[in-house]
Amino acid sequence: MPRTKVAIPDQFLFSMGHTVGLSDVNYAKHIDNVSMVSILHEARLQFLASLGFAESNFFGLGMVVTDLAVDYRSESFANDRLIIDVGVSKFNRYGFDIGMQVTNSALDSVVCNAKIGVVFFDFDQHELSQVPIAFKSMLGQPEIQVA
Repeated sequence: MPRTKVAIPDQFLFSMGHTVGLSDVNYAKHIDNVSMVSILHEARLQFLASLGFAESNFFGLGMVVTDLAVDYRSESFANDRLIIDVGVSKFNRYGFDIGMQVTNSALDSVVCNAKIGVVFFDFDQHELSQVPIAFKSMLGQPEIQVA
């Protein structure tokens, strides 16, 4: 079975630090995959907050995660300082990808690359919504032409 390869965005828009705690490691004494997903989730929420939004109120819409991929590159252990760089890519009619690169700052090595696919959702109407034009403008994204 081929390995998952995750491409990182061309540009990072946000960065967050995280110190690996004892509760983040597993029996092999390296970071647990469940902990990594939680760290990535926190980075996504902090990124949105840096733009003035929450996933429950993004220009009046909600944001729903549609997929997640993590491409591990190296181990990380308790007390390591991780830097999570966040960017966006692959806009479509209803959403985009949030790409991340997690680096161990002491070793200057990539721990993993990850991407989280998200879509905008109107919870009152219970339906997908198009990406708000104002959000694309904030990030300098061109208007998407959909046939």
